[in-house]
Amino acid sequence: MGHGTVEDPHKRFETYVLPYLDLLYRAAIRLAGQEADAEDLVQESCLRAFAAIDQLRDVESCKAWLFKILRSTYLRQWGEDPYRQRVVRIEDLESTLADMNDVLQDPYESDPPYVHFVGVEVRKAISALPLPYREAVVLADVVRFTYREMSQILEIPSGTVMSRLYRGRRMLRAALRDYARQGRVKQKAL
Repeated sequence: MGHGTVEDPHKRFETYVLPYLDLLYRAAIRLAGQEADAEDLVQESCLRAFAAIDQLRDVESCKAWLFKILRSTYLRQWGEDPYRQRVVRIEDLESTLADMNDVLQDPYESDPPYVHFVGVEVRKAISALPLPYREAVVLADVVRFTYREMSQILEIPSGTVMSRLYRGRRMLRAALRDYARQGRVKQKAL
């Protein structure tokens, strides 16, 4: 243990894990899609984090460590549910990106396509994404991880992270396009 680290497991959990509880819940609800499932997911993730708290060596990476636990818990409990899985071959979709410059030049990179939407519509649109894209969008836009951190959590190369995020955001744009049009029509009517 380095200087300034807390030794007692209960205190370590309170000090390093509990501050991220709200953020874990926000990510969980977007992964799971329903509040009850998200609560179960966060609870199970916290239990696993507490049981493994002695494995947390670098408190600076606690956030990434917790989200890796959240992800593996989600995949273990819900990832194989045929009703939640969307049939898609990631390799096929990712190979259609002609050039990584498309990803790097994405005009929505700094302003995700749904930042002006709130509530149920966005939650529905995010939960409708195939899991690999949903994970990328949640980690980038809800939790605000860097590409490097996302690469570590998802255990995939940074290029794949960028590709999935690019695709996920494009899917969200398409899903929310009608909702945005309806909102503009209502504003003009006022």
